[in-house]
Amino acid sequence: MHALSGYLDFRPEEREETLAALTAITDRSRQDAGCVDYWWSEDLEQPCRFRFFECWESEEAFNAHQAQPYELEFMNDHVSRITGADAYVLTITNRRSVMGG
Repeated sequence: MHALSGYLDFRPEEREETLAALTAITDRSRQDAGCVDYWWSEDLEQPCRFRFFECWESEEAFNAHQAQPYELEFMNDHVSRITGADAYVLTITNRRSVMGG
């Protein structure tokens, strides 16, 4: 599996626009082939810092996702305006439910 975790900081005056864009990109990304998990969440201690986690069946599935027109549009229209960021690639070898499911 191929996973990424990190955050993007946006300007406070763009918060509502950012929330709408993150909702749309999440809905669309979860439909892509190979998507295992994909989410965004606003940091509880730093408003307008949005944390993300995405997990893909393979690096190839992630690369195909990154090449989608809607993803390129999101990167151009929103990620290009961030005020701070950090991200990590995670190596995950297995996934299982702690609830036994």
